[in-house]
Amino acid sequence: MKRYALAALAIGAALAIGLGCSKKHKLEKASAFPDSLVGSEVIALVNGDTLTAKDIQVLAFITMAGATDSLKSRSFNTMLLDQIIDRAVFIQEARAGGVSIPDSTVDQVMTQFTAHFDDGRGAALKSLGLTLSDIRNSFQRDMTIRAYVEQKIEPAIVVSDADCRAFFDQNISMFNGVDSVHARHILQLYEPSDTEKTKNDRAILMSKIRARIVNGEKFERLAMMYSQDGTAERGGDLGYFARGAMVSEFEDVAFSLRKNEISPVFKTQFGLHIVQCLDKKPAEPANYQNAKPKIESMMRQRNLNSDLQNRLKKNRDAAIIVRNYGTGA
Repeated sequence: MKRYALAALAIGAALAIGLGCSKKHKLEKASAFPDSLVGSEVIALVNGDTLTAKDIQVLAFITMAGATDSLKSRSFNTMLLDQIIDRAVFIQEARAGGVSIPDSTVDQVMTQFTAHFDDGRGAALKSLGLTLSDIRNSFQRDMTIRAYVEQKIEPAIVVSDADCRAFFDQNISMFNGVDSVHARHILQLYEPSDTEKTKNDRAILMSKIRARIVNGEKFERLAMMYSQDGTAERGGDLGYFARGAMVSEFEDVAFSLRKNEISPVFKTQFGLHIVQCLDKKPAEPANYQNAKPKIESMMRQRNLNSDLQNRLKKNRDAAIIVRNYGTGA
């Protein structure tokens, strides 16, 4: 990391000397930015690499579909420039680290990107003066940065068992289990066209179905015959579910039943139901070994984000960043 920062300083110093000693090559300040974008204008330099208004247009086109109308906003354009500068700093570090992306991989991403490229999207690209080659270059840069993070940075992120245990102990309530119930049901759906007679006939049918179950007929067989949802083919079996997985009217009934008990006919927003409770599982207490993989993944991502932010700040501080435009109102 240190050698990359030193390399950035060296490049920046060379740039500063070059700009100071060669006035005939001095860049003309961008006149349109940040109020608007002229694709060829150089709006910034990062260790000698030029960033143009076109880079901002490409970023807006790819990552913020529908936001290109905002490219006449000073604050929007300067926000995007900061994002482009961040990418420039990272791509320089990635290249110094020897990371690159095969052309064939970029080609695959471009194929996916253009697969649903309708006339409207193509017209928007053309109106900005952009080409698919511009899009491809942006993808290649961002994919290289991502590969650098995955290959060079993520492997160095270490989360100790002690860190995981401490997080578990401090947040144990996050890992407590919840009650769950295993149930099956029969559903007769409501229809927008239902008349009062249709509703009454459906209620009578469900009452008769429930009576048949109570009198010994197989619940699952009647569910396959009469239930009007996707669970019918498996006898109405809903599997285990916790509170919050179903609408409250349904789960209140399901959780109130004893094992093997049949509910009365009741209604929800979907229609009329009959539910049978097949089993109940009480909430399990928090278990560190069960929670550890989730904790480790969460802490690894948190540590990676922190590392990337610190790395970006150090590289930005070490870089020579020239904003090649006026900042006046």
